[in-house]
Amino acid sequence: MLAGLCLAAFFIWLAVFELEPGDQLKIDFFDVGQGSAVLVEAANGNQVLIDGGPSDTILAKLGSEMPLFDKKIELVILTHPDADHLSGLIEVLKHYEVSEVLETGIVDSSVEYKIWHDLIAARKIPVIFAQSGQIIKIADNLAIKILYPLGQINGQDFSKNTNASSIMGKLFYGKNTMLFTGDAEMNAEWPLLASDADLKADILQVGHHGSKNSSSEKFLAAVAPRVAVIQVGAKNRYGHPAQELLDRLKNINIFRTDLQKDIIFSCDLNSCW
Repeated sequence: MLAGLCLAAFFIWLAVFELEPGDQLKIDFFDVGQGSAVLVEAANGNQVLIDGGPSDTILAKLGSEMPLFDKKIELVILTHPDADHLSGLIEVLKHYEVSEVLETGIVDSSVEYKIWHDLIAARKIPVIFAQSGQIIKIADNLAIKILYPLGQINGQDFSKNTNASSIMGKLFYGKNTMLFTGDAEMNAEWPLLASDADLKADILQVGHHGSKNSSSEKFLAAVAPRVAVIQVGAKNRYGHPAQELLDRLKNINIFRTDLQKDIIFSCDLNSCW
């Protein structure tokens, strides 16, 4: 009985400590293999999941980061419907309550994309179609501004290159900024550069897992990041990250999930570490 009471007390205190709000933002770049999944955790308990990786690995990652009793994610963002970003999100919809989804709504014929939309409809989850200029407030001093696509593209066919439809957005927290890019390549970077959008960011999620066709010199000059994060699988068949890309990042601090595994930033209103 005493052991049982001690165990119960442990879980009560565990819940108390997990409920205690802090003043820090966490940004988790998960190691999900050859894919992408980023969890933004606000001090008020709100969470944003940007992509879900290629498998149900995301469930274990979320389970390790989110409190045991928390089965709700306030916003899920699907940058584009490639399997290495979408497959894990299907598992998330099955196991978590999702308050809202942000996606492009482009046309794609994959079975997984149909399952994704069927689950959204069955659970009556509100959907927002992304376009530049949208500002999503997550908490006090924390918001995401959508930079790309430049206009709504829902219903359009990007079957020849879904990467060109990738949502790009900029996260603001106090003085800190982070740019997420999905699988955007240079053909998406160029119109964004031409739009004179403010791309400058402290942390850059490198586009398309470090493909040579992403993160052009002009784009990197506009972003001017202190830190670049590459979400990439070890010994992947695509040769990511490409040496050409690593050469372009030579003066930037680089973190890679194939080398460092999960990469987690904590931020106060002034800086991230």
